[in-house]
Amino acid sequence: MSEKKESKFLRFAYYAIPILLAVYVLSIGPVAAFLVDSDGSMIHPEYAKEFSYFYYPLMLLITQNKLARDAYFSYLNLCNDSNISIE
Repeated sequence: MSEKKESKFLRFAYYAIPILLAVYVLSIGPVAAFLVDSDGSMIHPEYAKEFSYFYYPLMLLITQNKLARDAYFSYLNLCNDSNISIE
């Protein structure tokens, strides 16, 4: 009986973890669009600190990797309906 419960939990974890990671990565676009207007200036600077703490692993990847940076700005432009260029 306990093996069945463990099996169900593992099956749930195998699906939940990748889905939650995908939601975490995809949530950066709408949140960044909330903070930044279509010109690229900050609308809500009071939330910038929480944004940087929560998305620190992604921001580290974005600053270190050109492909990730290009994908981030493309996704931000898609979410924000803007044309923010890469610095």
